[in-house]
Amino acid sequence: MTFRRKKTYEDIYKWHRHNNGTCFYCYEDKPVAVAFVGAKGICQDCLDHFKAGHVGTDRHAIAHLTKNLPNHEATVEWLQKHGVKLAPTGYRNNAYCYMAINNLGTFNHYHEIIYGNIELSTVSSDAAKRIFDSYNDIEIYKDGSIRIIY
Repeated sequence: MTFRRKKTYEDIYKWHRHNNGTCFYCYEDKPVAVAFVGAKGICQDCLDHFKAGHVGTDRHAIAHLTKNLPNHEATVEWLQKHGVKLAPTGYRNNAYCYMAINNLGTFNHYHEIIYGNIELSTVSSDAAKRIFDSYNDIEIYKDGSIRIIY
């Protein structure tokens, strides 16, 4: 098998508890290049072909792949090159803040709720779940380090 891009949120800890292979992306039993949880993580083949899909799901791979970038600008460039759509939300606590958009259609549809112009209570609990799944908040520091909030 080959790398499978994660389109929706998948709980890596739940995956780890099941016997779904050693690689979180191809689900095969292969030696892992980077361990995320215990001895399971991502194999070298998937690491070589990695593209971000759902930032919350991909947070371990993204953190590993961006850890040696020298600054904020390089991290933003890497994220965009690897498929992450970013919407800036300001600068707080010494970090550049963004929303990483996981599902552009849902994000655009519920734009007014996401940005706080309409109350979240106006939609069903299922819609609220889809809204929260459509983006992740990210903080990127001047030194290039990243914090993904999921």
